[in-house]
Amino acid sequence: MIRNVSIVAAAVAASLASSALAQHADDIGLVVEAGRIHSVVVTEDGCVPPKRAFEGEFGADGVPWFAGDPGYDAEPGTFPAGSRVGVRFAAPLMVWDGTAFVPTSPAGPMSGERLRLSYLSLAATSGAGPAPGVDLSVQADGGWHIHPSMELLAAPGAVEPDVGVYLVQLEVYSTDASSAASEPLWLVMNAGASEAEHEAAYEFARDAVDPEDCAADLNGDLAVDGNDLGLLLAGWGNPGATDLIADGVTDGNDLGLLLAAW
Repeated sequence: MIRNVSIVAAAVAASLASSALAQHADDIGLVVEAGRIHSVVVTEDGCVPPKRAFEGEFGADGVPWFAGDPGYDAEPGTFPAGSRVGVRFAAPLMVWDGTAFVPTSPAGPMSGERLRLSYLSLAATSGAGPAPGVDLSVQADGGWHIHPSMELLAAPGAVEPDVGVYLVQLEVYSTDASSAASEPLWLVMNAGASEAEHEAAYEFARDAVDPEDCAADLNGDLAVDGNDLGLLLAGWGNPGATDLIADGVTDGNDLGLLLAAW
């Protein structure tokens, strides 16, 4: 089934089972479709389904409160040569409280832990809202592959950050006017909490931005079949639930996506 998230990205991602992306399994893959950057998951076999929720671990490389993964990987030809691509903060740093992500301090995000994002001499720090990030030139072939450093900073006056599971919300953007910034990516980063807590927080994030529902299952019976085809044909030419790609009209493009999910 096709997930009801970035369904246009799902269509393009299905065709990108490439060896180039497979070289960097577990990175955040980047594609451009319909004038917008989309994120996909990179796997060992090159499969790249659309995805916005990712996870990582501070201290995995032996350096406390530091992480270099996940990285970002775009195939050659993804971005125009001479342009720049970067990641910036879409929201304040948040922390898991057992049921949801909340500001890192009751007094507000700027009174608690923050995240420092850096690459070579470039650096940026999260704030009380959206904040600038770092950007770099794309490769000569139009590809882009970096692993920016992420450092969890202690709250003012504290010796070190609190143990917990933190949510970093980032946008990937391009200086190329034809490529709009991505929807916020949710990086669920474990900072010394239990695996059970990390998994619970990640499942919450995944349900929020990568729901498992299938847009093509129009009647909600957990199957895409002739019943759904009948509903789509009944909505032909109109907007609404049968407009699977949300372009304002139900037409052959939506039919193609439904048949792909059959």
